[in-house]
Amino acid sequence: MTTAAAPSRRDHRIDFLRGLALASIFINHVPGNFYEKWTHKNFGFSDAAEVFVMLAGFASAYAYFARFERGETWDATVKAIKRAWTLYMSHIVTTIIGISLFCAATLYFMHPGYLDDTIVYMDIKPLAEDPVRGVIGLVTLGHQLGYFNILPMYMALLLMLPLFMVLARYSLSLLLAVSVTLWFATGVFGLDVPNYPMPGGWFFNPLAWQLLFVVGFILGQRQRENRPMPFSALLYGLCVVYLLLAYWWVPFDWVINFSGIKLPSTIWSFDKGFVAWPRLLHVLALAYVVMMSPLGRLMHRIPASNFLTAMGRHSLPVFCVGSLMSMTGAIVRHEWGGSFAHDTVIIATGLLVMGTLAVVLDGRKPSRPDQQPLRQPYPATT
Repeated sequence: MTTAAAPSRRDHRIDFLRGLALASIFINHVPGNFYEKWTHKNFGFSDAAEVFVMLAGFASAYAYFARFERGETWDATVKAIKRAWTLYMSHIVTTIIGISLFCAATLYFMHPGYLDDTIVYMDIKPLAEDPVRGVIGLVTLGHQLGYFNILPMYMALLLMLPLFMVLARYSLSLLLAVSVTLWFATGVFGLDVPNYPMPGGWFFNPLAWQLLFVVGFILGQRQRENRPMPFSALLYGLCVVYLLLAYWWVPFDWVINFSGIKLPSTIWSFDKGFVAWPRLLHVLALAYVVMMSPLGRLMHRIPASNFLTAMGRHSLPVFCVGSLMSMTGAIVRHEWGGSFAHDTVIIATGLLVMGTLAVVLDGRKPSRPDQQPLRQPYPATT
């Protein structure tokens, strides 16, 4: 059984990091822009998606498990299901608007490339070629557009959350063991949620990504229990070495013969859909080094009113608007031409819209006790 948890307080460092991840996702989703090469995906095996999912798990310990532990199991379960429904509706609306943007660009610029995936790969072509099956695929989440496929995975994780909370009530170690087993079995046997009408499975496989969500959940729960991860100089050093290895591996694209490994490539390669172990270890090492370093302590000084923190607090609407802004930016960049000046205008405009939206939503939302800053820092080196 888990120990008694401290009252829920919002850790604004998590919101800040979520806002930073949202900004990075937006930049990465405008293909070919100058600033894309400076996001952290270029300096390691993981990217902002892994960070965002782990932070979502951390936040879930506060948002849902706090109630679950108090005996409000049904309320916590219903809350998670309602949130999953909100994500579903947000995904459908955002997807339809995104398709409309490319349809409008096709008509206005007289360029069919927007609908056959030759300009920006969005996987719209199956919808144009077989709209009857394609619409069914959109509604059932069997067909997800490129750059719009994160929310379905997140929705699936929220639907799995009640089971995670049942296991966590007995033991966080049990929850982690079950999660690791599911991740490993998913990679070994190629388990996935099937696509429709196209073959294959979801790009973001929730059966694999649940491990990152669960790790974040466990870290969040330990924080609630005032049992944050202890500092280990040995572990910290190993994490730094691994991050440096990844830093040099990616730009030089080192090639090593893994043919002797008996496990499927979904486990040992750099497969993003299955969160292969190099990506998994990278985001875990990155999180440990950042939060155990002086940065973890310095982030307490960032005001809760910071626009990135506000973006993290309102992650769903900001993500949806950011997705549409990225697609708009991709169209503008294709028609306007790519250059440092043009990319700067496109990226700055998108971030300004996202930040303004978050600040406006902040002004309309009354402050609650659980939104007060959490003052229990992670241990940090000095």
